[in-house]
Amino acid sequence: MMDPMFRYFLGFQVTADRAGWLARQLPPVSGDLFAGLKPQLYHLTLCTIAETMEPLPFLPGQVARAFKAGLPAASPIPFGRIVSRGAGAELITAGSVAAIRQTYEAIVARLAAQDIEPMHRKSGLRPHITLGYGTCEFDPVPVAWNWTPRDLVLIESHIGHRRHRVLQSWPLEAPAQGSFAFMADELPAPMLRAA
Repeated sequence: MMDPMFRYFLGFQVTADRAGWLARQLPPVSGDLFAGLKPQLYHLTLCTIAETMEPLPFLPGQVARAFKAGLPAASPIPFGRIVSRGAGAELITAGSVAAIRQTYEAIVARLAAQDIEPMHRKSGLRPHITLGYGTCEFDPVPVAWNWTPRDLVLIESHIGHRRHRVLQSWPLEAPAQGSFAFMADELPAPMLRAA
C-alpha cells in the first residue's frame, strides 16, 4: 500500500503577528538536522480527518455541513514552554487544557453527524504548536501565553512538502465567560534570556 500524499486536518492557525512573535521565541538551534517551520505554517492541529492519495474536492462541503448549526465557543489555550522533542521543537501547554478538550469534543460530535471521524487520536488530545522538525537540543524556554483562537480552519497538507493550504475557515463563538483577551488578544511581554 502506498503512503498518502494529502492530509486534511482541522485546527487553529496562528495569526501572522503572533506567529512572528512566536518564531522569535525559539532559541537558536545548531545543526543540519533541524528545520524550523515558516511562521505562516504555525498551527494547532485538533484532528486529522482524512489521508489520501488524491485531493478530496468534496470534503470542504461535507465539513461545512457538519458546522452548519454553528461551532462551539472559543476557549483559551494556556501555553507555557518551548521544548525540544526527539522529532523537533514544540510550544506546549501549561496548566489545565479541559476547556480546549471540551471544544474539541464538541467539534468531533458535529463531524460525527456527517460520518467524519478523527484519525490518530488513540492517545488523546495533546495541544501543541510545532515550530520545527528534526534533531535539536536546548533548555526549555518559558513562554507564558494564553491564546484564544478565533477561527477553526480546514487545511490540506501535501505530506512531506511542508505545504499547507487553508480550504475553509469558520469563526468560533466568543468565549462563554467574559474574556477581554478574545477581543484584544494581547501578546505577552518578551521573556528575558540570561546572557
